Amino acid sequence: MINREEFNRMVLDADYDAVLSLFDESPGAVRRMLNRLTFEPGTPLQKAAIRTFMVLSHQRAAKQRLFFLETIRQHVWGMNEESSTIDWCGPEIIGAIIAGSPHLYREFLPIMFYNALHEPIFHNSLLAALEMIAAIDAELAAPYQAEFAPLFAPLKV
Repeated sequence: MINREEFNRMVLDADYDAVLSLFDESPGAVRRMLNRLTFEPGTPLQKAAIRTFMVLSHQRAAKQRLFFLETIRQHVWGMNEESSTIDWCGPEIIGAIIAGSPHLYREFLPIMFYNALHEPIFHNSLLAALEMIAAIDAELAAPYQAEFAPLFAPLKV
């Protein structure tokens, strides 16, 4: 297996061929390493890790459908965890998987959306997820973006 520094470099450099090769050898290890990179919000590594989830979904979802279903399940569960280990960017990771293969995972958009909608801590991640999905399939994201938009409207006094 590869060390953390080398994996981080691959993700930051968008060396998707190397990540895909590693994924083919050990998908669970790649998921753990990518998840670890998402723990520190707003860092270049976090954003690169989320993009990598989208590439993995796009490239491997047809062959590894259950892997991505399990990843979605883990992040939905993590968004609902009450032991202070909340999955802060769970919506964005799920959104990346949906954006990578909307034909396979579109049905999980409402699950992700409604689990995140009423929790302000998830709003930035939810907004990023919807933007990612809209860039791939604007029709799929539009109703959710419309429902989410009022949360960002100026307060009326």
